Amino acid sequence: MRSVRSSMLIRLANLVVGMSITVGVHAGIDPMKTMEDLSLSVKENTAGMLNLSGYINGHYMKHQGMTRFVGKDLNTHLLQIREASVFADILIKDYLVFSTELEMSLDFSDEEASGRDDAFEALLNYFYFDYQLSDHLGWDEDDTGTLRFRVGRILVPFLSYNENKPSFKQTLMSQPFTAWQIAPVNNVAASFQQFGWTDVGLSINWSKSIGDAGLFDIKASVINGLGSETAVLDDNTIQIASAMSMSMSMDDEGSMDGMDSRDSMDSMDDMEMSMMHMGSEVMPTVRPRDGLANAKSEWDDFSDVNDNKAIALKMSYASFSAPLEVGFSFYQGEWDADIGYDLTMMGLHMNYTPNDWSVKVEWVQADVEQGAGINVVSAMGPDAINNSTGSYTMSAWSIEGAYTAKRYGPSNRNFLTLLLRLDDVVTNDEATFSPFNRSRTTVGLEWGFLHNMRLRAEYQLHELRDYSSAPAPYISAGGEETISMGMLSLIAYF
Repeated sequence: MRSVRSSMLIRLANLVVGMSITVGVHAGIDPMKTMEDLSLSVKENTAGMLNLSGYINGHYMKHQGMTRFVGKDLNTHLLQIREASVFADILIKDYLVFSTELEMSLDFSDEEASGRDDAFEALLNYFYFDYQLSDHLGWDEDDTGTLRFRVGRILVPFLSYNENKPSFKQTLMSQPFTAWQIAPVNNVAASFQQFGWTDVGLSINWSKSIGDAGLFDIKASVINGLGSETAVLDDNTIQIASAMSMSMSMDDEGSMDGMDSRDSMDSMDDMEMSMMHMGSEVMPTVRPRDGLANAKSEWDDFSDVNDNKAIALKMSYASFSAPLEVGFSFYQGEWDADIGYDLTMMGLHMNYTPNDWSVKVEWVQADVEQGAGINVVSAMGPDAINNSTGSYTMSAWSIEGAYTAKRYGPSNRNFLTLLLRLDDVVTNDEATFSPFNRSRTTVGLEWGFLHNMRLRAEYQLHELRDYSSAPAPYISAGGEETISMGMLSLIAYF
């Protein structure tokens, strides 16, 4: 049954891509230009009070070599409308704007593959008031610079990726480790919701031109901050599937005869629980130490785990004479409810973006203050993996290069770009083994085949660090030292 569903999903993916390419061939059909015209019409009919924009991306993704969890197999293909967003800017006064993003996602995959309870998800990713004080007071901004405030649920100013999160502003669909495992810009691949690191708070932004040299920009924010209700900050847990249950649940084509995937998972869970009670099979629950994504608040959460607010600071400089931007980011706040443990992050970014090629670099480090000897895992699991060893440091770096090999079509708006990214991450707090301590190589190809429409292909190889220390259940559940991933994405925006 699963193989039949797989072939249906692959045919659907091929159909979507084929239809998109067909649209691109017919020059008279320009769906994103139509959407732009519609947005302009809305703006004109509301006397400039409502400005709408948006984008949508869908993808097909397939991993190989990841360990299998109970109720979730990340090696199964994913077919999703990963993100469909509508951005709205409502002009209240010339100097006061309310901005929000409605973010939606639709999953066509099996629940076992995505781990999602609901196929359709929708939320408001951010919502804030933007007040341009210098404009309201009529300052001479050439002399004093521009000063503005934002209040509400804002995109946290940290590094360059978070405030440029929509996929059409990036050259690869997948996120660098700096924006995935450390700075919690995006959730893990099985979730795909609440893109962007947002939080409730206040941000002050001052920018000023330094003569003819460049633009200096500084953003300082006071926010609720990252936090955890448990005694450790990185408290995510997973239950590794057993080798016996895998062999019992799968035939040669990866399915159980006579059952669809969800029925087989229900039956497998029942068998596994019975074996656990009999003592013949152990499926450990472990804390994988996968970074800080689970420490950010939900989109509708206005609360804080403590009374101490966090501070986020981002300073950047953009040259006028060259397409170069450099910046420094800082974050500090208490993450726990009782003792007052600190989380401090520092990061650097550099973007050099001429017309036909670019280089982007990011580095980030997070210092976590934490008690030792704590095990937040209530189920059976190896102490060496689950116990905290005290304060620790996480770090990640990324370097990405892109080269546009060909431009063609009207005004050279069509293009073909080659991409390469190298990155590395260490999320571990001195545990014997963590599957998220790894290096990665990503190669990609992006084809801009129509106005504001792009097709992307990516291939990744992950190399796990300290794989020789991996526990036997991780390996027996399919976890390999080298993980591969292929992804095909379609992006459109207006």
